[in-house]
Amino acid sequence: MTQPFEPGARVAREFGRAMQALHLRMGGDAAQAASVGRWAALAWGQADAGHVCVDVPDESERAALGASPVVGPSGEPLPLVLDRGALYLQRLWRAETTLAHAVRTLDTEVPFACGGGVARAVGGVFDRADPDDPQQRAVACGLERGLTVLSGGPGTGKTTTLARLLVAFARAAPQARIVYAAPTGKAAARLAQSLAAQLPGLDPSGELRARLPAAGQTVHRLLGARAGGHAAGRAPLDHDLVIVDEASMLDIELAARLLESLAPASRLVLAGDRDQLASVEAGAVFADLCAAPLAGVIVLERNYRQQDAPDIAALAAGIRRLAAGHGGLSAGIDGRAGGIDSVAGGAGAAIDWPDTIALAPPAAPQIVDEALAAWRDALAAIESGAGAQQVLAAYDRHRVLAAMREGPHGVDAINAAIGARVRRLATGSAYEDWYAGRLAMVTKNEPGLGLFNGDVGVCLPHPERGASDVDLVVAFDGAQGVRLFPVLQMPACQDAWAMTVHKSQGSEFDSVALVPAPPGHPLNTRELVYTGVTRARRRLSVWGTREAIDEAARRPTQRHGRLAERLVELAGRR
Repeated sequence: MTQPFEPGARVAREFGRAMQALHLRMGGDAAQAASVGRWAALAWGQADAGHVCVDVPDESERAALGASPVVGPSGEPLPLVLDRGALYLQRLWRAETTLAHAVRTLDTEVPFACGGGVARAVGGVFDRADPDDPQQRAVACGLERGLTVLSGGPGTGKTTTLARLLVAFARAAPQARIVYAAPTGKAAARLAQSLAAQLPGLDPSGELRARLPAAGQTVHRLLGARAGGHAAGRAPLDHDLVIVDEASMLDIELAARLLESLAPASRLVLAGDRDQLASVEAGAVFADLCAAPLAGVIVLERNYRQQDAPDIAALAAGIRRLAAGHGGLSAGIDGRAGGIDSVAGGAGAAIDWPDTIALAPPAAPQIVDEALAAWRDALAAIESGAGAQQVLAAYDRHRVLAAMREGPHGVDAINAAIGARVRRLATGSAYEDWYAGRLAMVTKNEPGLGLFNGDVGVCLPHPERGASDVDLVVAFDGAQGVRLFPVLQMPACQDAWAMTVHKSQGSEFDSVALVPAPPGHPLNTRELVYTGVTRARRRLSVWGTREAIDEAARRPTQRHGRLAERLVELAGRR
């Protein structure tokens, strides 16, 4: 048997050994036991790497797996499933098939009872009617179809479109039950804040806003907050309109739970960016949906913020054009001759390519100095009596984003270098864990506190008691507003001066220092670099070679699964 890779995770090897033993206990062919164990370990390892299944290209190996008592055909309640030439963990096969059928069910028109119909409702939130305008088509789709998939990069008007949809829906259906959510608390809070900024212009009186949700929530919270205590995914969500932002972060199991939980007459709008990183867990759900033959897929391409940072927009556009198969990166940067170099310098340029030789352990001095400047701004805000939201906003003006966690150019090393400098300045010691102004990220889920891996907070003096060590608190601005936790109550945390590009999804910063993976590294991919580039609103410094970025732009992430294939097949049955 030829394996694409040797699964290194201990749990994958343990699972493989367990399946090998179970195969023998259930009377399987002893000669095939080791092969079954290896394939089982590979399926687990591939799932850890984000794949839904592992391809089994050899017909004889498929036949041997199909004969194993631990491998079932479609629908059998066994640990592994062999389907469509691929081996699945049972839970991932179930999620993929459940999601495909739920999408097919939702991809239909839903009765819209409104005087004047959809056209009038859409016309009420736009200055002039234009049936070819993708934003207007998206609003119409959200009103009259069960599923709308809205994709667009930063600055293309996704939030504006969602705000118009909310107002049109609330105006047409005054009793409508509406909810909006995102995969993370940070993304849910950002969606709520962005909508709050957009809605007054569409609803000056505030009458409609009073009927809309005051805050967003996480998808997990949405699925868990079900009347009657029903298990997640079993009782329908009693909402007429469900909007989920940053939907590219939905893994296949969470997406299946969400769609399975919708009531028959619900409308679901999934908004995101098909070019961004896929979910940390298995699947590339949003990208697969965007590529599927669904009536409700709308792509926003016009960048309304391009004038703010045209060089960053040009680089992102170049990466996207490569995704569509149009030439090289140089040809993709909005026609600018010279490719990356053309957006890499000059007076007022938004992109800076520092001397990468300087990026050596513990970190480049410029990276540390920029982080120190952000800390000083935040400290000044604290000393002036600013609230937690203002302090966190000060930090959001700059962030270091790295592709890797480990290694000399990874998040851990960069955080250690910056953290040591900040601690000495703040406390006179390099070893104090907590001090006013520390930016910290939760690294261990603590559901009882409502804190989860990836949540970022800032350490502040207690607003009523001062700044002694025992009175320091950590403030988190999430979907439910600002929450304060005593430092003694905090779960495991790490400094957040730098964070991985994965963790940055759902956030934007005025300035970003991006440290990509070196050429040839598995993490040097198109989606990771695109996501890092598009976190920057105004300025981007790339601490990597142009060759690395060009290589990444040519290396799309490949996730193995059959969701796209199932959706095409189901669409053909209509």
